[in-house]
Amino acid sequence: MFSFDIKKPADISATVKSVEYKIKSSGGAFSGDEQSGSFANRARDVAGRYVVGDNKIRITIIKKPFIYPDSIVEAKIREYFE
Repeated sequence: MFSFDIKKPADISATVKSVEYKIKSSGGAFSGDEQSGSFANRARDVAGRYVVGDNKIRITIIKKPFIYPDSIVEAKIREYFE
């Protein structure tokens, strides 16, 4: 398990909708709103959750295969949220 932060966008509602669309359209699972949520990839071998704070989004990866480097997983998740 590991965590990282992303700067909170000005329009968090639009960002959450965009993340939901991107994840679900690739076969993944998403459940969340402008406060917090969870997500998983299509294979369900990478899963995480997010919590929106005042100035940042804290993303915690709670499940991933050992062979996937944290940096690769983080980069992919950042693509969804940024």
